[in-house]
Amino acid sequence: MFKYFETTADLGIYAEGESLEEAFKEGARGLYNVMVDIDKVDKKEKIEIEVEGEDLEELLYNFLNELLFYTDVYNIVFSDFDIKIEKLNGKYKLKCIAYGEEINKEKHNIKEEVKAVTYHLMEVKKDGNKYIVRFVIDL
Repeated sequence: MFKYFETTADLGIYAEGESLEEAFKEGARGLYNVMVDIDKVDKKEKIEIEVEGEDLEELLYNFLNELLFYTDVYNIVFSDFDIKIEKLNGKYKLKCIAYGEEINKEKHNIKEEVKAVTYHLMEVKKDGNKYIVRFVIDL
């Protein structure tokens, strides 16, 4: 599940899941749904991503911006993500297989261009039985 929240500039994304991986996945889905209609994105391409972070916020930041790198450079949008997060030697490591396809303006209903994910209001936390991620994107 993901939803949006208002900020003074740009757009905030709030996502939650029953696991940390699911919350990161929903955050990524929320990010791409700002750009295109993710329900119309087929799983034709598969990209493997690995990022690290000193903490969970840095991990989320690095993960989302790495996805945007692939969108900017290879013109691919994603709709689904298989994510594994581990803590090794004091650092967090994320491995992801992102599924999507090349952008098709007629098919994907292009919405907004996302320039970057910011640290503004970024949060990763556990609340009861749910994990929550929150971040702001620069449009």
